[in-house]
Amino acid sequence: VGIALMKQCGWRADLRDPDLEIFVHLNDIHSVVGIPLFRLPLANREYIKTAGLRSTIAWAMASLAEISAGAFVLDPMCGLGTILLEAAKEWPEACYWGADISDSQLEGADVNIRTAGLMDKIELLRASVKALPLPSESFDTVISDIPFGKKFKITKDIQLLPDILQEMERVLRVGGTIVLLLSRDLHKRMGGITKCAENESPNAISDGASETATAKALNIDGNSSCLVNGVEESFLSSRHTRFGCLVPDGVYGVSLGKTDAFIYKYRKISTAGNQ
Repeated sequence: VGIALMKQCGWRADLRDPDLEIFVHLNDIHSVVGIPLFRLPLANREYIKTAGLRSTIAWAMASLAEISAGAFVLDPMCGLGTILLEAAKEWPEACYWGADISDSQLEGADVNIRTAGLMDKIELLRASVKALPLPSESFDTVISDIPFGKKFKITKDIQLLPDILQEMERVLRVGGTIVLLLSRDLHKRMGGITKCAENESPNAISDGASETATAKALNIDGNSSCLVNGVEESFLSSRHTRFGCLVPDGVYGVSLGKTDAFIYKYRKISTAGNQ
């Protein structure tokens, strides 16, 4: 159709400096056409000195976490603190903590926090996500971007994912929410963990809420000003079981340009001894 219009109207496309950009997203269910609303990318943030995770993805994760006033929010693998910055800017009535094992990442996060003027909102500490020096059930929300392996090695992270989840679960209060960003490889690993929990644990049950839930997908491209919603994959099934005291509350596919990822949302339904 586009080629026919170009020939009929005599249009010539200037791919380097177009007058108008048009984005088309197609899948088996939807077709969406969009145009840019702004010249600057949606992910552009003046208050972030050094960018880590794409800001639009960080904001989406914080939004899914349903942060309420007075809540205690933890990112146990905070890196440069992008998730905490986005959350604190949008939901300033909560208290935010970030932990990381890397001194250089914490230094970068501290610079970002100072640049954003959020020193009174966000606390940082050096700690391993496998052994957080924090009391059990002390946080209302845990949000984290699990490393993808592009900048950091993820082989050990994949193997230790159950331990990481267990420690996050420990510091989360009953009724609290965990939101994680996982690569495709970790997404597959997560499926293996839940299957293992179903086969090995006598307390592993299918969550009633998940039986009617469907995987949702967001396409959030920080390099474009086009915002697109389209279903890409149906992953969360009625057989998706809980891990420990964590019950699945949604799986969201996201596009990071050339990389696909998945946002997982879990709720804690009980303490470890009361399953």
